[in-house]
Amino acid sequence: MTFRLSPDSSIFISQLTGDVHAEAVLAALMVLETMGAELTLPLLCYAELWTGVELLPEADRPEAAETLDRVLRAGGVLLVADNVAIAREAARGQAAYRRRGGRREVLIPDFVIGANATYYAGRLLTTNPRDFFKAFPTLEILTPQAFFDAVCPYATPPREARVSLPGVCPAYVLPSHVVHCAWHQTSALSKLKSRIGNF
Repeated sequence: MTFRLSPDSSIFISQLTGDVHAEAVLAALMVLETMGAELTLPLLCYAELWTGVELLPEADRPEAAETLDRVLRAGGVLLVADNVAIAREAARGQAAYRRRGGRREVLIPDFVIGANATYYAGRLLTTNPRDFFKAFPTLEILTPQAFFDAVCPYATPPREARVSLPGVCPAYVLPSHVVHCAWHQTSALSKLKSRIGNF
């Protein structure tokens, strides 16, 4: 049976910016690749990532766009669209959140991401597990660290994963790791990092 998971844009933004979650994100992505997991990315999340490309100077956009596409292809990420069932589930989730006293600042796109993950994968991988996702009771919400701990409970923590992960957990240095490294070495992408960090 195929393991399905929907990463949100925070996973790729973390990988791109090298933030505090970057090592756990890389470890989780390596394990997912080894598992042959099916990853689905909502078009809404793709739009968030593409905004970072569009904010770059025009001359830097082609290289950044190519790298973003290469990262998604290397991870075998499937872009998925919304439908009426997803839209209704998102609206139901937002209404439930608001009835519980949730903040008005949490907008419908966040609920669309949760509903999309529920529909396509049943699991959401995010660096920002927000309370409003409780509106989706059947959705399993995982941070990269929680995913890594669940799949590889006896493995070395991701901070040391670069050295010891292959010997402890069924994960190896795969093309995604090479893409991750290349991502940080590209000049256009260093500019993209600063743009995406402004979301």
